Amino acid sequence: MSIAYETIYQFWNSAILRAGIKLGIFSLLEEKQPCSSEFIVKSLNSDPKFTHAYLEACVVLGLLEKDGNKYKNTKETSDYLMPGKLDYLGDLALHITNYWSTWGKLDQLILEGRTELPFENGFVDAPTYWKDYMYGQHNRAESGQINNMIQNTDLTGRKKLLDVGGGMGSYSIPLCQTYPNLQVCLLDAKEPLELARKLVEEKNLSDRLVLKEGNFHSIELDTDYDVVLISGVVCITSEEGNRKIFARAFEVLQPGGLVIVQDFMQIGENKQKHFLDTMMDMYLKIAFSPGAGDFASEDIVSWLTDVGFENHKEILLPTQLNIVTAEKPQ
Repeated sequence: MSIAYETIYQFWNSAILRAGIKLGIFSLLEEKQPCSSEFIVKSLNSDPKFTHAYLEACVVLGLLEKDGNKYKNTKETSDYLMPGKLDYLGDLALHITNYWSTWGKLDQLILEGRTELPFENGFVDAPTYWKDYMYGQHNRAESGQINNMIQNTDLTGRKKLLDVGGGMGSYSIPLCQTYPNLQVCLLDAKEPLELARKLVEEKNLSDRLVLKEGNFHSIELDTDYDVVLISGVVCITSEEGNRKIFARAFEVLQPGGLVIVQDFMQIGENKQKHFLDTMMDMYLKIAFSPGAGDFASEDIVSWLTDVGFENHKEILLPTQLNIVTAEKPQ
């Protein structure tokens, strides 16, 4: 079968996955499985024929297993699509598929060179979009990214960290838990900080993790941080914007301070990540900013060097995001 023929139908798979998450079918099956189609129809108050067709589609996709006339989750569905589990990816799936209408306009966006957010074309409203976005990034962190960051960076002896665009505290919170003497300032907009506040309070870290609302370029900040974390920011920002971010990070770091840039970025010719990097570059341009992209690590190193950083390290991780670190001279 040709690549073209196979590609034609792949968006159906995403639609099946999205519907199961939004309808709560996988969660229902996890609690009550195995279940008949009739039980699910009654639970959802859904159309019997459509529901049966949907469940059969889940079976052929490997999301469900069928035993007689009853359905149950596969192990992978149970591992990755159950809210509350460590490897849950449901919010990330919703965020990515929220761009359905945007991708449908790809030909037009290519001609015009512009971005279109899902709430601009009416696919979802703005609050839903931002909630799915923030929780989606949290899914990515918890499903292995934060563990890889901690294993590949050493903050021993460092006491004060600024988390730029830190969202829900997906990285700040585990870093505080790993390094008991670390004090963190998490800087972001109002909406993600509201979500972060709940997690910070749940983990009893309010005395060590301060939430600060504001613009990184204009807000008044201390200049004695010994770590600045910039995660998930560079890829959605233009080269010009990133140069300004790195210059500001240099200003707020004390001599010897460490900057950690964690993001989608291309390090060398990595065959395993080449497909994701290539597709991500297209997605970032239509989803966030025409100047956004899955940048090469050497470009990021160059921008850091230009503002004064030295001793850079490029760290290829097995998870989706890679890392570049650099230091402010003593």
